[in-house]
Amino acid sequence: MDAGFRGRASARLAPWLLSAALLAGCARHYDMTLSNGTRITNVTKPVLSREAGAFYYKDVAGKVHHVSSGRVLEIKPHSEKNTTPGTLQ
Repeated sequence: MDAGFRGRASARLAPWLLSAALLAGCARHYDMTLSNGTRITNVTKPVLSREAGAFYYKDVAGKVHHVSSGRVLEIKPHSEKNTTPGTLQ
């Protein structure tokens, strides 16, 4: 292989590697605390739908769930390392 071919290959690969690194750093989980004391750890940030009056979020399997906005006391970034995202505590 000549040096020109290796330079072009690495130039094409660099944007993909940078994108993968940035996306991995953006992964963030969120905890929703409900009025009955249950804590739900989500893969995505819950989004409020005012029309439906509920927060929508995705679990680790990629399924969309919802919780009535009246039941949600707090939403905050997930910080505990010993719980699995997508679980109920």
